[in-house]
Amino acid sequence: MDTDFDMEDDANYEPNGPQEPTSENWEEFWQSSTARNAEAMREAGKDPNAPYKKTLNKYGQEIKAGMPKDSKLLCCGCGIPVSLQYECCQCLEIFRDRALRTANDDWERTFWCSGDCYKAHWEEHKHKHGPSKAGPSKMDSRIHEFEAAKGYGALW
Repeated sequence: MDTDFDMEDDANYEPNGPQEPTSENWEEFWQSSTARNAEAMREAGKDPNAPYKKTLNKYGQEIKAGMPKDSKLLCCGCGIPVSLQYECCQCLEIFRDRALRTANDDWERTFWCSGDCYKAHWEEHKHKHGPSKAGPSKMDSRIHEFEAAKGYGALW
């Protein structure tokens, strides 16, 4: 077989496939990554040594993966217990976009007791759909910027 490429002369050729990184390589990678992330946090005005700050909604519930961690959904407008029936579609779309692009982002999805309550609180709620940023964090040194949601709001 006549080729211009000789695999055995290639510095990256591994006859048994790629090898797992050694613990030394992994440790070096981890140290350099965390140092870069910490520097990015400092440049963004954050303290990389500060303890993790939980994201709370306006009712004091911790938010995890867009939902209250205690699974008790409250109307974003009036605070009464609600089901998944009425959800702000723009908040859901923003949550999905942010979840695809950021690590450990706690954007809050919003639920409502009725369309009337949603309309009554629209002026206050619509500001949540504006442009936003996420990061950097200890896990991701990038700063992610998100455009404002388009439209005037609707419930699923």
